[in-house]
Amino acid sequence: MANYLVTLNEPGKYNVGVDYEIPSKSIQYGNIIVGKTPVQDGTEVTFSLTDQGAPYNPNNNQQLIVTKNGLFLDPANDYNISGDKIVFATPPATNDDIVIIALAAAADLTRTVNYVIDSGSLPMQVGDKGSLTIDVTGVIENIRVLSDQTGDIVFDISKTTFADFPNFNSITSGNRVQLVNTNKYFDDVLNNWTSTITAGDILRFDVISVNNIRRVLISLKLKL
Repeated sequence: MANYLVTLNEPGKYNVGVDYEIPSKSIQYGNIIVGKTPVQDGTEVTFSLTDQGAPYNPNNNQQLIVTKNGLFLDPANDYNISGDKIVFATPPATNDDIVIIALAAAADLTRTVNYVIDSGSLPMQVGDKGSLTIDVTGVIENIRVLSDQTGDIVFDISKTTFADFPNFNSITSGNRVQLVNTNKYFDDVLNNWTSTITAGDILRFDVISVNNIRRVLISLKLKL
């Protein structure tokens, strides 16, 4: 988890401290035999992967060992993984014996980016509240916001690349984050957000309006 602390020394000036910790979410601790559907018909190349009837999503091609009639297939050339599907380069024949084994996976890595805006003992002002560089590539899965007290705040998140800095574009597509007479917010739909983050992207946080809030924690969960 990457922790970014922003504190206000005086109006308009912020210090940013960074403390990294990458949490992991356990998903599988042993090898499993993976099923596939539909039944081979000699023409189909794409099959859904299942584990006890539930969709199975390998991390990559190399997590699977695939054999056809006792011979190992090459993960670089004979098949590819797309979400919970395996795509063969050549359609398996109806009588081919296909066995798929998923190797043990210790963790499904995610990262949470925490950004704190703190106005100290002064009322929070509108405007640019600082930027940070993200060092991993991933997709924002959700956003959580916690404030120090019940109040109102509207803020936007923008991003740019190092080459395009300081020209930022909003990632919320006009759907700014809003807390109205509350102290918490959660959104995992992210309607129309540009949620893909590329390593090296720079995020900026702008407060559009605020009332009765002096400290706010913004947490973005990224799926790596």
